[in-house]
Amino acid sequence: MSKKPLTSGQLVKKLQIVFNSYIRERDKDKPCISCSKYFEDKDAGHFYPCGGFSGLRFDEDNVHGECKRCNRFDDSHLIGYAENLRVKIGEQDYQALKERAADYKKNGYKFGRVELRELIDKYKEL
Repeated sequence: MSKKPLTSGQLVKKLQIVFNSYIRERDKDKPCISCSKYFEDKDAGHFYPCGGFSGLRFDEDNVHGECKRCNRFDDSHLIGYAENLRVKIGEQDYQALKERAADYKKNGYKFGRVELRELIDKYKEL
């Protein structure tokens, strides 16, 4: 008897775990993207939130190590995030991220099952 294939929702959840782990590892020795303070334990904080910008959910330019206080409790954290993000990824990539965000906001984005599986494999390897 073969296992049932994972649903798109299950694949997104699995990818979120793998992707967030990658971001935390990538940014472990860097300061919080929002407040610039160093913390050992960070969240994978999104500049553009997943709710309105689903296509940026797994975008490495959109997700960075962020302290739990900034990510979860500081309503103004995006001010520092924006300033530091421009420096971290550069003005050209920052503008490209803004363009992707505008496109996804206008047109939406839905990850396909094959794309989700490929991303899971990619971030497991990294």
